Amino acid sequence: MKTTLDLPDPLMRQVKIRAASEGRKLKEVVADLLEKGMMTSKAEVFPEGELPYKIDPKTGMAISRTLRTPGFIPPTAEESKAIIERANEEEDLRRAGLLP
Repeated sequence: MKTTLDLPDPLMRQVKIRAASEGRKLKEVVADLLEKGMMTSKAEVFPEGELPYKIDPKTGMAISRTLRTPGFIPPTAEESKAIIERANEEEDLRRAGLLP
């Protein structure tokens, strides 16, 4: 099937270099890379505003819901900070008796 894709120039350069270094056609390399990408497990997706953690009922600690999940992408520094801030806010509310 023929299709047209707009890809970033640096990415396309890398794919072309790979095809040339392997002595393969560009379309073969692109198809192989897409196929490999499709075989990886999907990362867990959360609704906007929902953070990728849950509170352990026994310890009250925040636990990553994606830990050890295939395709796990570590959180950025900003996401980590948001997780910590949200857990602290929830703990404060719980101590004040505003959350169960």
